[in-house]
Amino acid sequence: MSGMPRRGRVLIFPAIALIVLVLDQASKAWARGWLTPGHEVAIINGWLWFRLARNTGAMLGLLPGNNRLFAALSLLVVAAVVVLVLRGHAGGSLGITALGAVAGGATGNLVDRVRLGSVTDFIEVHVWPTDFNLADTAIRLGVGLFVVALLLETRRRQRAGGASHRAG
Repeated sequence: MSGMPRRGRVLIFPAIALIVLVLDQASKAWARGWLTPGHEVAIINGWLWFRLARNTGAMLGLLPGNNRLFAALSLLVVAAVVVLVLRGHAGGSLGITALGAVAGGATGNLVDRVRLGSVTDFIEVHVWPTDFNLADTAIRLGVGLFVVALLLETRRRQRAGGASHRAG
């Protein structure tokens, strides 16, 4: 993807965001339709369960009851991510892909907050402190990949800067 023109790379962003949003909303609709609140369904015994839960707070269940605050913060995150992509500060194709995942995840949870008054969580891993969903996963992976993309971009620029000093 690094040889792809800038416009093509920027089109990756909404495509990834839309894929994450659709998968997240479809999985949450499935969970609300098929899972019973508070009842665990073992997927991988001893490791992974599905359990329907509602979250009006932030990640890890922090600050419960602040749905409006977190809806506003989600809007700010999506706006900031869009600005990064449009200004070309996304860390190349990997960064654009990562930011698409963050925007799609934040939008998925925002849709829940606006439409349902809380975020639908349904994935439970007992070594993780709280339930989560695909949007949360996309946000975490996206942030991690974005950091990697920025580090790689910084390294690339340092090498290019060193090569131009040697050539001059």
